[in-house]
Amino acid sequence: MSATGELATYPLGLIDWAGNRVGGVRRLFHDTSGRPSGRVIRTRLLDRLDSWCSSLAARKQGVPKVILLVGGPGNGKTEAVEALIRSLDNAFGADGKLSQRAALQFGVDTAARLVSIDLAELSNREDITHLSIVQDASVRGTGAGELAPPAALVGELEQHVIRGSTAAYLACVNRGVLDDALVFATDNKRYEAEKLIEVIIKSVGINPEAPACWPLAGFSDLAVWPMDVESLLEGGRIGEEFPAAAAQVLDTATDSSKWKAWGECEAGTSCPFCTSRQRLSSEPHRSSLLRTLRYYELSSGKRWSFRDLFSLTAYLLAGIPASADLSVEVPCMWAKKLKSLAEEKRKPESLRYAAPFILASAQYQHALFGTWPRTGIAAFRRDLRELQMDAQPGLIGLYHFLANRRGGSFPATLESQLGSLCELLDPAVADPEIEVSISSHTTITFRNLDIRFSQSVGEGTRFIRKYQCLSSLELDVLSLLDESDRRLSEIDVVNKKSAVAARVQLLIRDFACRFVRRSVGARSAAVRDGATLAAFQKVIEGDAGLLHDAAKQVEILLNEKGKFLINLNTTFGEPLPPEQRRATLSTDKQKVRPRQSTGTDRPSASLRFLGVGNAANSQSIPLTYELFKSVHELRQGLMPASLPRPVVALIDTTRARLAGTIVRDEELLQDASIRIGTRDDVIFRDRNEFVVTTRGADDES
Repeated sequence: MSATGELATYPLGLIDWAGNRVGGVRRLFHDTSGRPSGRVIRTRLLDRLDSWCSSLAARKQGVPKVILLVGGPGNGKTEAVEALIRSLDNAFGADGKLSQRAALQFGVDTAARLVSIDLAELSNREDITHLSIVQDASVRGTGAGELAPPAALVGELEQHVIRGSTAAYLACVNRGVLDDALVFATDNKRYEAEKLIEVIIKSVGINPEAPACWPLAGFSDLAVWPMDVESLLEGGRIGEEFPAAAAQVLDTATDSSKWKAWGECEAGTSCPFCTSRQRLSSEPHRSSLLRTLRYYELSSGKRWSFRDLFSLTAYLLAGIPASADLSVEVPCMWAKKLKSLAEEKRKPESLRYAAPFILASAQYQHALFGTWPRTGIAAFRRDLRELQMDAQPGLIGLYHFLANRRGGSFPATLESQLGSLCELLDPAVADPEIEVSISSHTTITFRNLDIRFSQSVGEGTRFIRKYQCLSSLELDVLSLLDESDRRLSEIDVVNKKSAVAARVQLLIRDFACRFVRRSVGARSAAVRDGATLAAFQKVIEGDAGLLHDAAKQVEILLNEKGKFLINLNTTFGEPLPPEQRRATLSTDKQKVRPRQSTGTDRPSASLRFLGVGNAANSQSIPLTYELFKSVHELRQGLMPASLPRPVVALIDTTRARLAGTIVRDEELLQDASIRIGTRDDVIFRDRNEFVVTTRGADDES
């Protein structure tokens, strides 16, 4: 049921979700800070911590007493600490006293680095005497004689892990502090701490040989968890009863009880924010947005943090306030003023003409893909003047919209992510043959749109309008562009300035096609390289068939004609000598096989690895998205010479590392041969002697 009157707190309330506002930083036991959704977002880590508290209270064997949560800002470490304290309170039967004591101590000294609570007193337990909490290991305490963060962390790990303190210890640590602590331990010859921190750093890394995290391999009293590895867009696995964290955030933001019914806000049906909420609260828009955000993680190798997700939700559903005075920046009122401005004939003309475009672009699908080509804007303006059409509403509105985009219209805290997302996934430049679902029963391809909009804006609009998949704001923009397109086709314009008119027509038809592509593409997550990203996601999740196919294609890249070739008279990074001066070692083909994924003692895999070579000399190669995409395109006919530079560098690096082990292994060299330049003479070993013979190319292979 939708809220009415003063009960409707959104979209205005969503503005504070942004990372640079009230919701950006979480403080322990301050319910009004850093929890924009107003409730705890359930994650796998919180369930793991809850289970740990129960096991610790039940005195189970092998339960760690020390927990390190590793990750950068905005990953939910503070929320995890508070959830753990409340779980310990329940598990130890402290009747809320532990939570009260923690809230009191953190409230009294918010700058304290370490807070220690007498757990034995509160819970009548003798096996665990104290609970020590370091909310942020990167800060320095305010007391006299406080150590620098790296030194303090080394001392605490020595006390609680190496010397086996009876206290429970919980710390939130950034990766940079771990590196600094390792340097400190090494410089000060604290060898046990050095060994421990080395294992911790390896365990939170992304590599196939990473040791177990929970508990840490070789240290049963310590558990480490890298919070910035697991995706907040994954959830709902077998045995889990809760959706992904990002889905929980979106569900809270689109809760109808906090919004006015669609069409009842100040802007009515012209409100882009209420329109976005209406769409994102239902399928397929909701799941398509989440899938698009997941595709960005896969293609970029980056993760959305909680702070990013809250900021993104605020941006998509409430826009970007132009000032800190929210009394004049109520999103629905802003939309109303812009709509009324578009209907009035008064200045400023630039804003009045651009208003329909600005309103339509504030909808979530266009806010997400908000980058437009900025080249040729000045030439566009000159063309309008030459055609004497610089007062035509559609054309001048489009010009002002493209010319006055405020830094791409992205919020500062999300500018890099959204700019990269648009570059990687923009439906406007997706494959024309991609199928797009525009209703529950109808599917079209992007080519259907391209063909019609290339003929005219009106033809494309008539084609897509009948499917009722565009909003009224989008149809208003297309109507303006259609009017301009028809005006440019009139005989008097064509006869006078045919080349200029054709140039302007091309621009507005391209804009209209991109505009519609983004709208229908966001509706069903039909994005650039969507099929490849969907396959790569299956590989990450453990699809054995796709992983095997990728390994075989990488094997073809590493070997040539069934042999592994090594250039003996050059080193890695140097250009190859002329063919007639090369000394090439030819060995048996090197196999490529998938590596086993991590178990339950580590976060779910964020990247898969391939093993190259035999067991004794095996090298690992990460199956990055760029590599997977390349091998996928090779199967479709891409020439190896067209591979991207990062992929070529990855293959060359793997080949060089593998060659270094092969030339030093007697067994691997048994059937090897050497060819000098382009001659037919081949050198091979026979009974520990080098023999020169002449072989044809067919014999050699």
